[in-house]
Amino acid sequence: MHAAYRYAAHLGWGRVSPGEVTPLWDAPTRKRDEQVFFRVLERTGDLDAALSTVQPSAAPYDSLLSALQRYQQFEQNGGWPTIPEGPTLKAGQLDARVPVVRERLAITGDLPIPVDSVRARVASAPPFSQRNVTAPADTGATSTAETVYRFDDDLWAAVLRFQRRHGLATDGAIGPTTRAAMNVSADQRVRQIGINLERWRWMPDNLGSRYVVVNIAGFSLNVIEDGRSVLSMRVITGRPFRQTPVFSDEISYLVFNPYWHIPQSLAVQDKLPMIRRDPGYLARQRIQVFRGWGADAARVDPAMIDWSTTSASNFPYRLRQDPGPWNALGRVKFMFPNPYSVYLHDTPERGLFEQAERTFSSGCIRVAKPAELAVYLLADHPDWTPERIRTAMQDGTTEQAVVLNERVLVHLQYWTTWTENGDVHFRNDVYGRDVLLLEALEDRRVVS
Repeated sequence: MHAAYRYAAHLGWGRVSPGEVTPLWDAPTRKRDEQVFFRVLERTGDLDAALSTVQPSAAPYDSLLSALQRYQQFEQNGGWPTIPEGPTLKAGQLDARVPVVRERLAITGDLPIPVDSVRARVASAPPFSQRNVTAPADTGATSTAETVYRFDDDLWAAVLRFQRRHGLATDGAIGPTTRAAMNVSADQRVRQIGINLERWRWMPDNLGSRYVVVNIAGFSLNVIEDGRSVLSMRVITGRPFRQTPVFSDEISYLVFNPYWHIPQSLAVQDKLPMIRRDPGYLARQRIQVFRGWGADAARVDPAMIDWSTTSASNFPYRLRQDPGPWNALGRVKFMFPNPYSVYLHDTPERGLFEQAERTFSSGCIRVAKPAELAVYLLADHPDWTPERIRTAMQDGTTEQAVVLNERVLVHLQYWTTWTENGDVHFRNDVYGRDVLLLEALEDRRVVS
């Protein structure tokens, strides 16, 4: 009975406490109720039925559990072949590595062709050489070798699908980054899924009927209503040395055309070196300097300050950036006051959203569609029509706060794998949190 209970506890609430492996973690956890497990087990003697009472019931957990079973089958079948190093592979090229890529992508379903069919075609083709893969020009035919070694349109589409599932640049070419992702082994992917299942065991089964969820590692934001995404967008999260924390809160108000009150740590670490190098930096960035932090703090002419004598331990100033298109927070910020001083906000650096991996912020979350998010959150404010919101964001110069009629839950989480429309998605462990959790789980012989 004791062993059964331990297994149930690990399956239901995890083997590792989240705070042990994620210092920046402050989110609600699943409610524990071991008595239901014991009652069902004593009444029926059916361990599987009893375990089902403690297993997380969230739909993403179930779908990820199915993905685990699928990838465990890949592992048992020997995984997939490794793509050899070489120049970047592009559509239309002939290359000896093409059959290996085709088999690799057929195994995981990115290429919708039976694996046995791919292997049979390779077996019937001669060894690769530039001479024997192309049919004679006067025949107008395509040789068997060419169909095997040519990077054709079907393979290009399969590479695109693989790149989308792995958060890579979708160019359809197989360069070093895509090749490295393809060469992550099946057993590594099994462990990665297991790590993320453990995170789901920490989480409540019900995140709310309506909420905003940010996947820090996936660089994405979704607004969920009744289990369905009604708005999604890319986000930018914290740099590895200024990580975005994991926690839950409630969005309570918005601020249009915000001032940016530059945190003291950023002022001395980031801004002070720039000010010393470039006397015109503050004026160009519309940054004002104040002596002190109170509401009545006096504004100081930066030209009157000897910046060479200021330092982290001797910086009696507060920096504030004026509202406008130059402002680092953009035209709107979405506030859920918390101990980390983290929030969602617009950004003038729109080009960064085109990057595949987006760890560029100092901990806050920059959103790609700020106007759409503002329209959604203010939908029950008759005075704040979409037109008024867009006008405020395009032309406004005065800071203006708007309190929500109904607060909206927001969950900041860290998932490196999940399922979406039947596809399994994987992302890099940008903060090294998977590594720490895997070490803890392997120390305790984790269940999956």
